[in-house]
Amino acid sequence: MKSRDLRLVPVALAVWAAALVCVFQPGLAAACALVCGVAAGVVLLVLLARGRHGAGLVLLMLAAAAATALSVGYALPSREAAAGQGGRVVEAVVEVTSSASTGQDGRLWVEATTKSLGPPGRARPVAVPVRIGTATADGIDLGARLRVVGETSATEAGERAVLVLYATTTEVVQPPSGVFGVAATARRAFVDRALRLPEPGGALLPGLAVGDTRAVGSDLDEDMRSSGLSHLTAVSGANCAIVVAAVFGLTALCGGGRALRVVLATTALSGFVVLVTPEPSVVRAAVMAGAGMLSVLLGRPSAGAGVLALSTIMILVSDPWLAATPGFALSAAATGALILLAPPLSRGLRRWMPGPVALAIAVPLSAQLACGPIIALFAEQQSLIGVAANLIAEPAAPVATVVGLLACLAAPVPAVADLLAATAWLPATWIATTAQVTADLPGATILLPAGIGSAALVAGLGAAVAVVCLEGGSRGPRWRVRGS
Repeated sequence: MKSRDLRLVPVALAVWAAALVCVFQPGLAAACALVCGVAAGVVLLVLLARGRHGAGLVLLMLAAAAATALSVGYALPSREAAAGQGGRVVEAVVEVTSSASTGQDGRLWVEATTKSLGPPGRARPVAVPVRIGTATADGIDLGARLRVVGETSATEAGERAVLVLYATTTEVVQPPSGVFGVAATARRAFVDRALRLPEPGGALLPGLAVGDTRAVGSDLDEDMRSSGLSHLTAVSGANCAIVVAAVFGLTALCGGGRALRVVLATTALSGFVVLVTPEPSVVRAAVMAGAGMLSVLLGRPSAGAGVLALSTIMILVSDPWLAATPGFALSAAATGALILLAPPLSRGLRRWMPGPVALAIAVPLSAQLACGPIIALFAEQQSLIGVAANLIAEPAAPVATVVGLLACLAAPVPAVADLLAATAWLPATWIATTAQVTADLPGATILLPAGIGSAALVAGLGAAVAVVCLEGGSRGPRWRVRGS
């Protein structure tokens, strides 16, 4: 087995730490940049003077941390000016940067970037991220430009959005154009087609295929969370990986080489990102999937951890506020677990079961062990049947995603689109039914107070489970497939 290349992991952790410090304590961003920059300069001089190779990693850590702090400092003036509008009635012209979702308050919520912001009739140009809640309306798609009037509320330190804007009036100034307009039209046609199919599969299918979760009711959403399947209800790294795997496999069947497979998969992934809206969470998931593709292109699957670390560094330097979002932490942890933890878990589990079964269990188990402590920091509910539910439901996810995407792309041919949507409805229904049944099982979830204590408890239990599984791989008989 090839050893993992972990040299960039400390750099990624240093960037993450610097980002957290600077976004939660913005006043320290300048000092952090100065200290890390000066220290990096000193280390560089030592390297040039004495040629100490071991200090190269320290130099990278300091330089990356300084770049992250500078990124925060560059964004601060605009963010502080916009934050001063908190608690007031404002008029804003914004460009939508995310897909829309229906909140528990019945509002339609989107992420957006302001073009102008200020008191009605006196708005001034400023570009900051905001979160907007408005009445349900057509045309609120990624790339659309809106004029919004409403009351604002300032967010807490560390949040990516500077303001929350509760809209009283919303006007679509300019609908999405170009590829975003084409993608929005295709999504709307697919969602309308899916919603004509019986629930709960019809409501879940748009989320599985194109990331539109507006039709998912509160009961089904809660069941998906309780069963540990909520990552399937919106676009995530799993969806991106499914698209990449499908293109890889099809190209391989047609005789394409590794380089061609990567090129076509990259093209397909880019198109998928545009179709499902390139919001930060989707771009993050795509970059994580792209990390795996790059390691394959390089012919070094063992370099996956290094590529993941490099992707994390690039994302956080460009947008440090993502460091404080649970979604980014969960995505990075799950991807890291699949690269580092799933293979040894699979080898350990082979003591008790055949190799294919061990691998099928190791993949969701590794993700659950890595993500459990992070979930415990923010949520008071822990799923105890997540691994089992994923084993039952996840085989249906690739079918629902791929066939659903084909149904979306086939919109110009209604008969074909209807047939494909009905086909994708079957696995979507299987996933929804799995969530409903497993969520109703006795002891499916356990309530823990969110916080560091619960995270430490979950991490300890997870470590114990991992040790037992890993120990299993060091001794005793192993299952072997005949002919292997």
